[in-house]
Amino acid sequence: MHVIRTAFVLLALVAAPAFAQSDPILDTLAALPGSIEDVRIVGSWNQGGQSGVYRVLVSRSGGDLVTARMFLQWIAYDDNGGTKVTNTVEIQEFAQLNVDIVDFSSSSDGSPLTINIQTLDPNGNADKNYVLTVTSPTQHTLAPSSN
Repeated sequence: MHVIRTAFVLLALVAAPAFAQSDPILDTLAALPGSIEDVRIVGSWNQGGQSGVYRVLVSRSGGDLVTARMFLQWIAYDDNGGTKVTNTVEIQEFAQLNVDIVDFSSSSDGSPLTINIQTLDPNGNADKNYVLTVTSPTQHTLAPSSN
């Protein structure tokens, strides 16, 4: 019995460091709110000697009447292959529309970034398509699509 208990204690001591080690990416993902339901890379950018990608995040809330919020991030690459989020903005016009984002597609061959967005009005009144044009973290326009 003593041998079994000693073996169990030794196993616990050997395994403890593996359980105690933290994974920063896993920890960050675990902290991501459940309302974030869509995350996509939608294009690349170059500016002032830096380059990176655009990332869109869509958050949804509501039960039977789902509405969405859209966020855009600028992710920069560093010389060592790492990345850093340099800007995050909310496209606040969506909060005012009270619609869900059904799908979106993008095109980015430099500047500006263009995102075509399909929406669904949870009340069934005003399903529309929009075009989001982003020129910088401080400048964007959202307009109904002409299609």
